[in-house]
Amino acid sequence: MDQLLKSKYRIGHKLSENPFSVTYRGFLIGTEKPVIIKIYKRGTLNSSLIKSMKMRVKDFSLLAHHGAAKLLDGDYGWQGFYFVREFIDGASIQELFDRGEKLGLEKAVAVADQALETLAVTHAKGIVHGALKPSNIFLDSRGLVKLADFVVEGEIKSSLPQRIQEVMENARYASPEELSGEPAEPASDLYALGIILYEMAAGKPARLAGGLAGNLSKLQTGVFSKEDLAVLPGYLKEIINKATAKDPLLRFVSAADFRQSLERKALLRPILGDPGLVRIFESVVTQYGGEEITIESESLQDVGRLKLRWGKEKHRNWLLALVLLAAVAIGILYAFFLGNS
Repeated sequence: MDQLLKSKYRIGHKLSENPFSVTYRGFLIGTEKPVIIKIYKRGTLNSSLIKSMKMRVKDFSLLAHHGAAKLLDGDYGWQGFYFVREFIDGASIQELFDRGEKLGLEKAVAVADQALETLAVTHAKGIVHGALKPSNIFLDSRGLVKLADFVVEGEIKSSLPQRIQEVMENARYASPEELSGEPAEPASDLYALGIILYEMAAGKPARLAGGLAGNLSKLQTGVFSKEDLAVLPGYLKEIINKATAKDPLLRFVSAADFRQSLERKALLRPILGDPGLVRIFESVVTQYGGEEITIESESLQDVGRLKLRWGKEKHRNWLLALVLLAAVAIGILYAFFLGNS
């Protein structure tokens, strides 16, 4: 007898399983349209997590972009909390890796470019993927790149002890800030994509140790050595190094900036207002006793204008001094000649 979900979906064969959930191939009853069904195991989520996930499902279901797998449904049923998303007719990057297929530099950059286009849209809507890895980046039958399995806010990553186990076992592409216990941010997605871009372009996995040792290494020494990046062209080395910087403020400001650097085959020149430069400027000013400047109150662009104003005032002061000096000299000469007359 077929298992039904919400009298709307028929559950098919199991695709994968982890300590927290089981993923199935499913079908929409009536049309037999294929879908992907993910069901969380009972006891994995507490009531507060379930509540927050139900609230966020609506936001995700309204996300409509060709590069993001559509979330069709999500609720709490007798089986547990579940998600239903569209089925992608194609293969994931991980499946290509497992088959030994080499994407090559040009295709790797093209995949990253499309992924960044999607991330730019989702980030603008306040949606972070939160778990980007080769197994949820798909190439569909038309050659389009689709991102799947966005982490719904409040999902397993926010729960202990499950989060500890997640970090220990599945944090290969997690950013240093996530490993430190902070929530995923847009910069975290860019970090993960930087590692994936390396693996696609180099045709080999990044040399990241698993478990706690690998995570500690990532926090302390970063991801890639010079030897790792030696197989890549110079521009791509710089781009990947920036994307995978340990400090999120030193990464790309946005997915659009990351994408533009790939298109130009060069890092964009730092401009006034770059958060990384703001941070460096703040530390220097504070170190030498200056006033603290926050990103919100004053950008480097403002500081640049302030410096220009100081420069103008400096030149103005010199001119005033010269005029004053000339006036004094004229006064002395006048007094001298007047006294001798």
